Amino acid sequence: MSLLVALIIGTGDELEDEIVYQLGKKGIYVIFCSNNENKFERIIKKLNDEDIEPKFIILNTVDLKTIDEVIGKIDEQFGKLDMLINVGILLNNNQFKINTMLCEGFETRESFDILTVSQAFIPLLQKSPSTCIINVYDEMNDYDSDVKSCTKLLHHYSTRFEFGIFMDKFYTEFRNTNIKISSIILRDNNNIQTIVEEADRIVHAAILPFIASSKSKTMRILYGIVGEGMGHATRSKVTLEILMQEQHHVKVVVSNRAYKFLHDNFSNRFPRCDEASEGEAAIDIIEIEGFTMQYVNNVFDEKASVLHTMQRLPDMLSKNRDAYYENLVSWMPQAVISDFDSFAYIFAKVHRLPILSIDNQHVVQRCIIPEEVRESNSIAFYTYKCFVKAKLPRCNYYIITGFFTAEIRDKYEDNTMVVPPILRQIILDAKPLPVEHCEHFLVYQTSKSDTSLIPILKAFGVKCIIYGLGCEEKVDNLELKSFSEQGFVDDLACAKGVIANGGLSLMNEAVSLQRPFFSVPVENQYEQVLNAWYLEKLGYGVFANKIELEPLRQWAQNIPRYAKALSNYHHDSNMLLHKSVKRVLHEFNTRSV
Repeated sequence: MSLLVALIIGTGDELEDEIVYQLGKKGIYVIFCSNNENKFERIIKKLNDEDIEPKFIILNTVDLKTIDEVIGKIDEQFGKLDMLINVGILLNNNQFKINTMLCEGFETRESFDILTVSQAFIPLLQKSPSTCIINVYDEMNDYDSDVKSCTKLLHHYSTRFEFGIFMDKFYTEFRNTNIKISSIILRDNNNIQTIVEEADRIVHAAILPFIASSKSKTMRILYGIVGEGMGHATRSKVTLEILMQEQHHVKVVVSNRAYKFLHDNFSNRFPRCDEASEGEAAIDIIEIEGFTMQYVNNVFDEKASVLHTMQRLPDMLSKNRDAYYENLVSWMPQAVISDFDSFAYIFAKVHRLPILSIDNQHVVQRCIIPEEVRESNSIAFYTYKCFVKAKLPRCNYYIITGFFTAEIRDKYEDNTMVVPPILRQIILDAKPLPVEHCEHFLVYQTSKSDTSLIPILKAFGVKCIIYGLGCEEKVDNLELKSFSEQGFVDDLACAKGVIANGGLSLMNEAVSLQRPFFSVPVENQYEQVLNAWYLEKLGYGVFANKIELEPLRQWAQNIPRYAKALSNYHHDSNMLLHKSVKRVLHEFNTRSV
């Protein structure tokens, strides 16, 4: 390791002395800004006693007046700066500031915004091939957890919220540099009890960019997936395969049927995270409790859904708390990905982790939606938009997927990407039959309470293969099948058309396989209405408010017209998704919180 140069800015307390000692012990040249030239006599003697040559230099105390002089002297003597360690940052009047010391003693001389100071050192830091800034924050857990004080609790979470906003701003300012940012809050780890231990983790964070293997890019990633329905799980499976290709360690939190689907697909193929080594793909599928939707006659029943969730709430909280503390906190994820999942999102915000959102829902908030579809049901549109906006606000990046491409709103262009449908490999490998040679329609229906479906399909008179009702039976022109991934895809690829609700996943797959679509969105779910509107607008099929015999027959007669429009549609085999995820994670990997 070549000569490394570290600059420490702070109040000059005992913790800084220990940091200086540990850095000096590793042979790092330490620059300390102080008016007290006798500052390091004790540390120098201690290092000499250990037969280690101290490498220190003391410059004038850094403040807004002397900062240019300090930078000039470091540049002249060393030509670079490898580490900038800011010690003792605290929240003051809604700004994170750092205090400097006087030669008369350790007291405040001037408080100044730490972001402003750090930005001034960017040119010097970028002269180092591996460089970092370590921000050490004063303790934020300043309330007694045994005292039920709403005021103190509110202050605690307010401080954490301000801290999250500041960190986002800090990372944004350094996004286009090679500078690795690490943030440490003093006394936030119960396993660290002494000043020596605190200094040890600060120094470890500082030297990590210089000792870590340049070949290993393995990250610890928490991935949260909504468990209601299978659409989120099937597309997340694709992203998880990408993460496995990139040799990351991933812990997935998921509920309901999606848990079994992902567990069966991954648990026997890859080692668990605690068993894997650096540079080896690993994955844990962790079951949590999530929200479930209740339907009556293909109508989303909001009251019944809320009531059902409330009845399960005690068990949900208990199980999710165990998953939170036993599986995740001690594992210390470096980044979070959420497919519209609140559990992983909240974990990211509480632990100040960078977060990537991958879903289709955010199209309604971050993209331009045509007035025609907005005004068709303005109350439903704005209600849904507010819900989406409130669920995962302030993620670092958003990837939006779907068969239609909406224009990103100007204010979201910097951190929003639109990618084509996220398709399972089994769909990419499918060999679709031209619709004119197909003999059956594929029907997908998950709501068993819709009693009108079967009689209408019988009257339709054409062979229909039905999935989603959980049984196997043949009745007249209808064949009911239980779910089989390969069987479903085979039937989809050979279908004359698809009859289903407005869920995006099946619609994505049908459009990608150039299958005409008859969409009946679930009532009270605006997301499905939006999907069906775009489907019809692009000429890929029909948007119907309910399933009726005559509209169904008319759609079937127009199959050639829809097939012609679909013939111009081609997917990109998830290439843009892979590229976007890899780029975002590369940026996240420059952060160590």
